[in-house]
Amino acid sequence: MRKLTLLRHAKSSWSDRAKADIDRPLTARGRRGALKIGTYIEKNKIFPDLILCSPSRRTRETLAQIDPFLPDGTEVKIEKSIYSAGHGGGLVSYLKTSAIEEVHVMIIGHNPTMQQMALDLAERTPENDYQLIERKYPTAALTQIKFDIDDWRDLGGRGKLVHFITPKMLPGPDDEDEE
Repeated sequence: MRKLTLLRHAKSSWSDRAKADIDRPLTARGRRGALKIGTYIEKNKIFPDLILCSPSRRTRETLAQIDPFLPDGTEVKIEKSIYSAGHGGGLVSYLKTSAIEEVHVMIIGHNPTMQQMALDLAERTPENDYQLIERKYPTAALTQIKFDIDDWRDLGGRGKLVHFITPKMLPGPDDEDEE
């Protein structure tokens, strides 16, 4: 059994148009939204063995916000290819060819990649939240998919959608602008 958790970065700032896209920080609302997701991660024991994180400032800051909710020593790898992954096919190939041995991998990245990967890899059933993912994949959205495979090289079919959550779906101030 393998688990893949996809986390889109939290709300980031566009206030300084002179900054390069990769250098955009989280907003205060983004930090609060990421903390809500961190609480959800801890409560539901969504503890990855390996986190692959885009090198952008907003993804690294999202990681910093959820880090207190993760077990000590969780392995993190900054992966440049996540930043420019497009629609996600490249990241699926990366998982299949990188000799990743960890059972549970989390990717912290960007849209449209996170949404497209969730849509491509999760089974659509009347009982799950697939239609919500189709509609919108807001900032700080988290999806977890379980696959009945023993090795990432065998990734090819669809897995069971176990979690789909956004900051607005969680208790607390609903001030997360989810664009």
